[in-house]
Amino acid sequence: MQDNVIDGLVTAVAHPVTVQVINQGQGIWGNVATGLITAGAAITAVILTHRYTLRREKQAAEQKLKREQLFIATELILMLEQYAEECTQVAIDGGWNVAPVQSEAEPYADYPELNLADVSGDWRVLDLRHMYRIRELPVLQHEARRVIAFTREIPAPPNHESYFRERQYQFSRLGLKAVIMAERLRRVASLPGTRLADGEWSAVYRLRKVWRRERRRRAAEAVTNMQWHEPELPVKDNREEPTP
Repeated sequence: MQDNVIDGLVTAVAHPVTVQVINQGQGIWGNVATGLITAGAAITAVILTHRYTLRREKQAAEQKLKREQLFIATELILMLEQYAEECTQVAIDGGWNVAPVQSEAEPYADYPELNLADVSGDWRVLDLRHMYRIRELPVLQHEARRVIAFTREIPAPPNHESYFRERQYQFSRLGLKAVIMAERLRRVASLPGTRLADGEWSAVYRLRKVWRRERRRRAAEAVTNMQWHEPELPVKDNREEPTP
């Protein structure tokens, strides 16, 4: 609408009749026309100034948002990828036996920690879904550790295979979630892709390998348990017995 008003005022000022009235400047109508044209020019200048000011403020706000997004994204990307690397160590931990050989298997990888309280950037500049998924990770880790602790209580010496499989599954899942969120933040901040997915020895490759293996195993166990607990219904033969 402002563009239409401005174009109309400019056209009116540039019209030959208007120019002639300004040049002649005689009579009351000439004075009225001159006043109207002057007022129109002043209004046009105010509108243009206001428009340029709004444009500059919008550009400044967008640049500030980009800077703040880049700052917090850089913080979170490094934190999430370090967390994913540490999750990988748990995901490939199958335990080791302390001497003597008859002893029980013990884990060698400690649980990683994701301390989001150390983030100094402004969370409000992030997409709400990204902020939620990142802040959800510590909660998911607490749930995972509770499930692992429950599995630990089930005796299965000496190797405790169920316990280590649960650790591997839970932390492969957490590590992949962290990598996914780090990659999304890289796109938001226009940063290059992660190097955690380069090669078969990378964190992403090993996390996916463990996660897929455990998902297949869990699916197979679910089918087996379903068949095991499915009640056997007696089949009634309705055919008539032949008479002798």
